[in-house]
Parts: sequence; structure tokens; C-alpha cells
Amino acid sequence: MRRQRTFNADLLVYLMLLLAFTSIAVQLLAAPRVASWFPGLQSDMFQNLQNLEREFSIDHTVHWRHGEVTTSMSVAPTNFDGCSVVWAQTQEATRPGQLFYIETHRFEVPLATMDAKQITVQPVGAGQNERPGIEPGDYYTVLLQSSSGKKSVNLVDHNIVFNQKQGPIPSVEQLMVSSAWVRVRHDEQGETLKTLFQQAITACIAAGQ
Repeated sequence: MRRQRTFNADLLVYLMLLLAFTSIAVQLLAAPRVASWFPGLQSDMFQNLQNLEREFSIDHTVHWRHGEVTTSMSVAPTNFDGCSVVWAQTQEATRPGQLFYIETHRFEVPLATMDAKQITVQPVGAGQNERPGIEPGDYYTVLLQSSSGKKSVNLVDHNIVFNQKQGPIPSVEQLMVSSAWVRVRHDEQGETLKTLFQQAITACIAAGQ
């Protein structure tokens, strides 16, 4: 009986040691996979951000002339700091000797909070812009929406409207909003930006950024 107890105790100790060694071996085998998996995600994220930054670095300044009114629009990146992207877009209209308005939007967008499936490319339509010098179809808007409608985008809206009698009327507003946009001249540019945004957003979410 005593031998049976000793045998059972030895067997229990052996099984516990075997379980401990197996657990350690599994952890050691899994560690290299995690180590190789994480840099892969980081590499994808940086590559996609570089592609997006390269598209933003293209000169997107355009000009229209409708009668006496000339309108220009430009977009430029302010900063690409990891997955937090800042860009500014300015639009202004002039007539010989007269400036009608200057409209600037500055967006700070944490890409991981945006919904890659809800990005749309829409042409400006009738009634969407009452500014002089802009007509339907002049440009396309790439619209990004945050996930679940959460207000995660920092927007600075800056307008200067000129009135012949009163002079410039400035207005600056800083808001937290749920969407951001980029205005581009051609539909093809919009589709390119949409694809690059989708890739960068997906990579940033996967990398936990």
C-alpha cells in the first residue's frame, strides 16, 4: 500500500514537471512568431503612411475662372506623425482688385479611429457651395467618417469674408467633429486617395496605433 502511495506521488510530481516544461516550451516557440508578426505590422503601417504622404505631396493647387471671378484651391500636408495625420485645405476667390473670401480647413485625423469602409468620393453638386467662382462638378470631395460616429477629428475652420463697405470679417472656430475631407480636382485623384486612406487606416488599426 505504501509503495502504491509512493508511486502515485512520484507520478503526480512527474506529470506536474512535464506540464511545466511543456508550458515553457510552448511559450518559447510562440515568442518568435509574435516577434516576427509585430514588425511586419509596423512595416505595413509605415509603407502605407509613406504612400499616403507621397500622394499629399503632389501639388493639388487648381484654378478656375468663371467670368470675372477666379477661384483657387490648394491642399497640403501639415504633418505625418505616425497614424495622426494633419492637413490643411485653402480655397479663395478673387475678382480684379477685389478678394471675396478665404476659406481654410485644418484637420488633425487619428486614422485608427476612421472607418475605412465608409470613405466616399463625391462631386460637388448644385447648392453645395454658395461661394462665387465655384460651379457643380468643379471638384470632388473625399469624405472620411469616424467609426460609430465618434467625434475624434480636430477641425480648425478659418474664414475671412470681404465686404466692400466693412472690410475683412474673420471667423475662426475649433471643433471636434466626426468627419474630415479632402477636395481634389479629378475623380481619379479622389479614388487614389480613397484607396490609400483605406490601406493606411487598416494598417494603423492592425498595428494598434
